[in-house]
Amino acid sequence: MIPCEGHRISRRNFVRAAGVLAGAAAFEGSVGPHSALAAASSAQLPRRVLGRTQLEVTCMTLGAAPCGIASDVPLDEVTQIVNLAIDLGINFIDTSPMYGKSEQGIGQALGSRRKDIVLATKVWADTIDAAEASFSKSLKTLQTDYVDILYFHHLGGRSVEQARTEAGVFTWMLKQKQAGKCRFVGVSGHNLPGRFLPFLEHGDVDVVLVAINFVDRYTYGFEETVVPVAIKHNTGVVAMKVFGAPDPATGSWNTRKAKPRVGEPNIELAIRYALSVPGVATANLGVHTAEQLRKNVAIVKRFTPLDAEEKQALAQQGRAMAAQWGAHFGPAT
Repeated sequence: MIPCEGHRISRRNFVRAAGVLAGAAAFEGSVGPHSALAAASSAQLPRRVLGRTQLEVTCMTLGAAPCGIASDVPLDEVTQIVNLAIDLGINFIDTSPMYGKSEQGIGQALGSRRKDIVLATKVWADTIDAAEASFSKSLKTLQTDYVDILYFHHLGGRSVEQARTEAGVFTWMLKQKQAGKCRFVGVSGHNLPGRFLPFLEHGDVDVVLVAINFVDRYTYGFEETVVPVAIKHNTGVVAMKVFGAPDPATGSWNTRKAKPRVGEPNIELAIRYALSVPGVATANLGVHTAEQLRKNVAIVKRFTPLDAEEKQALAQQGRAMAAQWGAHFGPAT
């Protein structure tokens, strides 16, 4: 395992250490998979241990939502992006049945490479019947008989009280883990961080995937509320929404023309912030293009933690931007 600069990370102490970065990426033009250049650089991409799972994951996770959702990114290009990500050394891929053609593109790409990848998908459901239908379709589309991580998708929008009853979706998810259809279970979400705390305190959540960026810290505050509880239970932490969201002025993730809401000049700072949050193992960075993918990997490789002056300046900037953005992912409390 290659630690990020400024961090010496052991398996035991991983979740208490500061995080490493990842970058934003997408695909301009045609690239062939398994390039020699990409393979030569793959060993340099740092990894961390994802909490109690003991999985050594790269500090950048490929987020397949943008390219999967985008109407101007064809299916074959999604497959090329996935193959390029693996060539560049990424070993963690995140998807969902909600992400358009994402699962299909990943299924086409993996083949014999499946064994080298930590694969995560999600269920967006409030009933067992809906969860079973969704997960069965995901496994078929991904062309695999198991996933490594299965998330209860968007906890802020789920029926939380029902989820842990005998007929609840999270209880069903734990049974899928026992059956070997997923190795680990997690919860994901963008808002309402208070809903995460009871889940984590049960001690059976293996991974959390939550919004972590230098702006929304001052609206949702997952860094101060959810992450410390995750660390207490040795629950792996994956940072998402590192760039906030698409800039409304440039369109939604439905187009490759979308730009990050934090602003392109702040991309590297946003990554450095997210992966410097204590407990964060990896940054889940969504991409539209291969160009973005390559840039993000380069940022991860040259990561240095924010210094005191940078933290102070970024905090001031983040507070001002949070006042402009508001609760754009939904209510905070």
